[in-house]
Amino acid sequence: MKSQENIEGSLLVEVVLYMTIFSLVIGMVLLLHNEEQREYHVFDREGRILFAHVKRMQLATLSGNLQNNNGANRVVLERMRYGYINTNNSLVYRNLPESMHIEFTGTYPSIRFTAHKGVGKVFTVTLVDDLIRYKRTFIFARQSGRIRWEESKF
Repeated sequence: MKSQENIEGSLLVEVVLYMTIFSLVIGMVLLLHNEEQREYHVFDREGRILFAHVKRMQLATLSGNLQNNNGANRVVLERMRYGYINTNNSLVYRNLPESMHIEFTGTYPSIRFTAHKGVGKVFTVTLVDDLIRYKRTFIFARQSGRIRWEESKF
């Protein structure tokens, strides 16, 4: 009789042990997924802020509200930060998180919105997050009011 009770007791211990290990593995997987979600939210927030600054410069130019110092509203692009004209007409820089950088297709790392009309050059600015491997590419022309973006995983 005693040997039968020991077998049943050890089976219960094994089931509890397997359930514990299984729940730990599920918890670690969910934790990793949660970290990726947090990083994506940071990436999304930075992308929307960059979009808002470019859009504000574009709309100010279309409405004739030009900065007087250099004759153009502009967004200055660097790899780890970008500068924009704030409401006081001064250039302010915003640093990106360490996992992100900017890629620009133009020849000069600055987007200048000027008052001239007509068909302008099409630019793309790409915000890249190396940690979660996402890219958000903003596509726009200087003189039109449209900006669109494409997002992809690389």
